[in-house]
Amino acid sequence: MVEMITFNPNPHTLRVTPSAKEPGRFEWSITRDGVVVRQFVRSFGPEDESDATGDVAYGAVTIRWQNAR
Repeated sequence: MVEMITFNPNPHTLRVTPSAKEPGRFEWSITRDGVVVRQFVRSFGPEDESDATGDVAYGAVTIRWQNAR
């Protein structure tokens, strides 16, 4: 008997965008179905820094989502 493997893609999306309030800085948010589920209230100077901290939060949201299933 062959078992089927079901892959459920993560429904969350990490978005790093230029700050609307502070030119030259970046912000991140995590969305699900177009709705913001988490975002950081501070902006970051380099885009890489914003992406790195957003990625950590994305991992935490993903773990909570996987554990809730």
